[in-house]
Amino acid sequence: MSRSEPPRRPFLFRLYYLAVLAGAAALVARAWGTPPAAAWAVAGAGLLLLVLAELAPVRLPGGGRMTAGTMVDLPLLLLLGPLWTAALDAAAALVVQGLVQRRPWLRVVHNAAIYVLGAFASAAVYERLGGEIGVVEFPGGALALAACGLTFFLVNSGCVSVAIGLTEGPSPWRIWQRNFQSGILHHLSFVALGALAAVVWSAIGAWGLLLVALPMLVSRHAFQISVELRSDLKDFVRTLTEVLEEVDPYTRHHSVRVSIYAVRLARGLRRPEPEVDEIEYAALVHDLGKIGPQHQFILQKPGSLSQEEQRTLRAHPAAGAEIVAKVRTLKRVAEIVRAHHERPDGAGYPFGLRADDLPVGSRILNVADAFDAMTSDRPYRRALPVAAALQELERGAGTQFDDATVLCLLKLHAVGRFELVPSPSSEDLQLLRLRTRVGT
Repeated sequence: MSRSEPPRRPFLFRLYYLAVLAGAAALVARAWGTPPAAAWAVAGAGLLLLVLAELAPVRLPGGGRMTAGTMVDLPLLLLLGPLWTAALDAAAALVVQGLVQRRPWLRVVHNAAIYVLGAFASAAVYERLGGEIGVVEFPGGALALAACGLTFFLVNSGCVSVAIGLTEGPSPWRIWQRNFQSGILHHLSFVALGALAAVVWSAIGAWGLLLVALPMLVSRHAFQISVELRSDLKDFVRTLTEVLEEVDPYTRHHSVRVSIYAVRLARGLRRPEPEVDEIEYAALVHDLGKIGPQHQFILQKPGSLSQEEQRTLRAHPAAGAEIVAKVRTLKRVAEIVRAHHERPDGAGYPFGLRADDLPVGSRILNVADAFDAMTSDRPYRRALPVAAALQELERGAGTQFDDATVLCLLKLHAVGRFELVPSPSSEDLQLLRLRTRVGT
């Protein structure tokens, strides 16, 4: 967890927080006095490694941080037992997060507590499957080792997701998808390397850890690069929308609002979080094909368009998709952009696709785009009231607009979860355009 905003669901968060702390305290009290199953040198080396891991956290895309401590926790758990592993984890968190990084103590204590829960839950699973603390057998204990590591990962990632979901949103499940699902292979590699370290340490002693030190460092570095690439991709897409500002301020402001509406609809339709990201990217750049100078006269023309002007305007989805598709990781986003003006009845453009052929993201983007177009000022008319825009969407459901998406929007609006995003007035946009021209 990385920010200190007040909880979105304060009552549920307090219940969760107290349950985590009470559970951790009860487990420690029950196991208090248990001697470590290995030498104190192991505990000292483990504490040092945990501190180093805490000093180099990786920021997760959905909020919070992740360290490579799992690769250290697993061998400690199998060699020292849950009480001493939890104690070392808590000590590293309190020293680094509390004293060095000066993070809020509410969060530091929470993080220390979930380390305790993870250690005891993992040890219980390990012993239930036939493992013995202090003894690491391979391959006979492979199943117990795998289950132990997976349990530690699930407890920690689950608690972090619940905490962020209750304080910052969206739901804990979506936070888990955003933070952990996309990088699941990296997280599982941490578990596998931790198990390998335990096996090597048990077989040939502490010096054997030198054999797995380099793979551990490489795995952690690869995970950091993966997270940074995802963050850089979103920054790149947002930069593309700023290009629109140089051409037409309205188009950029419109794209930002459409992206907010599209994300609400995608989550309302229970689309998985990786797909929500793609839809958000597509919404931000869906009008990128309008950057050509030929579009500016058309967009600002107060009267009706000629047939030639209509043909020019209808080319912008394909033109925008062509630009976006040049980035390999945005290929699926490009398909959403290309089809965002298609209609379920086949009367859309540029290809006249019908409902079953339309990507889900394009259906969502079409509705979000139309809603914002109707509820914001245009050169040829003032914004419509929200009620009138909703009536138009309902009237076009199944023909011009995807009926499931329209129904979702209506339901969200009825329960107060689809508020109007403020848009500039025609006068404000005129001033923005004048400033843009002066600046160029």
